[in-house]
Amino acid sequence: MKKSVIVKKIILSVLFILALLLTPLLFMIKTPREKNTSRWSSSIEIKDRTLSPQSNSIGFNIDKAGEYTLYFSMIPEGYDKDSISKVKTPGLGFITTVVVTDSSENVVYSSTQGAIFLDTVIFLQPGDYKVTYYYHSNEDEFYDFASTYICGSKEASQMAKDINFASFIENGTTVFNYEFCCLSKEAGLFFPSIMLSWGMIVGLLGGILVAELFFFGKDGKKYDERQILEQGKAFKLGFFTMFVTVEALIILNLSGIATIADYPVFYQAAIFLGLMTYVIYCIWTESYFAINEKSTRVLIFFAFIAVLNLVIGIVNLIHGQIIVDGRITFRIMNLYCAILFIVIFAVLLLKRIVNSKKSSSDDDDEEDD
Repeated sequence: MKKSVIVKKIILSVLFILALLLTPLLFMIKTPREKNTSRWSSSIEIKDRTLSPQSNSIGFNIDKAGEYTLYFSMIPEGYDKDSISKVKTPGLGFITTVVVTDSSENVVYSSTQGAIFLDTVIFLQPGDYKVTYYYHSNEDEFYDFASTYICGSKEASQMAKDINFASFIENGTTVFNYEFCCLSKEAGLFFPSIMLSWGMIVGLLGGILVAELFFFGKDGKKYDERQILEQGKAFKLGFFTMFVTVEALIILNLSGIATIADYPVFYQAAIFLGLMTYVIYCIWTESYFAINEKSTRVLIFFAFIAVLNLVIGIVNLIHGQIIVDGRITFRIMNLYCAILFIVIFAVLLLKRIVNSKKSSSDDDDEEDD
């Protein structure tokens, strides 16, 4: 094995190990949400199906108009966000409504449920705002509140009837734990973007290292002149495919059509299309593999990558992480990757079958001669 090949493998291994060692440090960094979250508790007296006090509030200020992500949490003591999600609303003995109002007491956002653990993105103008948690332990309380703050009397009456208040907490005292955070949309996405980018870097280094060690890093790989010429054509086709796709996406963006997904989703699709064009052309012109290089291990490797990303993509889809607020998110990348490797695997397999049939046909012709 050449010295240059050994050095390349050592460098890749060191980079991958360093990336793994640095990963835990990212989790030690306080996120913008952790820095800006307000936490407090309050005791609630319950007597004859009535909660006192019936609300709790906190104020916040907005300096600049724009989209903000608001995080709300109100969970009874003894529960956490995982355990509370398994409790049915009537079992809590109350209904909670979180309401965001401006300085003129106009409602800018509201949500009604049992315990609260949610986030939402809304557009806010500069000014002072107040977040108030209201508690309703019977139908009449909820009707009065809903008809005042949420909707008309007819709709409020129907909403109150739809909620089952059959189960109530016994008289006594309970403690509610609250959390609230307001972040600009950019600040809310900043840290997750860092983590996602770092995960992609680590995954890419790991994938390249595995490929170099077990599949493509053999010494002495050689391509003949025809293969090198075909690879050049493949590069051209791949580049122009990506170029045309990017230009089409820019036109769609300017026309306002490209709003169904985050921008990285579109541009990553363009990169994948260009890569797919290059690989498929090379495979079909028999210039992807070096002379006398066997494709079996590569077929297995591509099949593994396809299945792994397909499973992750399906899990993301089931958990609602691919489509959020009607937009396709970057979580679709695993499905992109799965489709890419499934198509490449299928073309490799098809080319193998075609070559096998061609070889059999040539053997038959030789026997006839």
